[in-house]
Amino acid sequence: MLQDSSIRYQHYFMKPISSLVNGGTKQKPRYSVHFDDGITLIVHMSGDDIVYENMLSVGLDTYYLKTGKWPKGKQLEKRLNLAKEFISKNKKNNRYRKKLADEN
Repeated sequence: MLQDSSIRYQHYFMKPISSLVNGGTKQKPRYSVHFDDGITLIVHMSGDDIVYENMLSVGLDTYYLKTGKWPKGKQLEKRLNLAKEFISKNKKNNRYRKKLADEN
């Protein structure tokens, strides 16, 4: 049985598809950034730096289920950079309007 070569060499181009603010404080907000391959990064911002906290695999056809391993090294660094750009873009567009704990 012949297999279409385009299917075999399909690659995911990981890109952030959504993000949410998950509490934290005004100086150190916490975000979850969802990628199109089913990986969700939980990060917090410390000044202009992004700090990795945790990672989730959500869905049936995720990177983790396909490869059996979590992104690490350059793969994780690339995701963090994409997450930082996505969060910065959404801040400029006033996407995160939720009041944080220290904003009363």
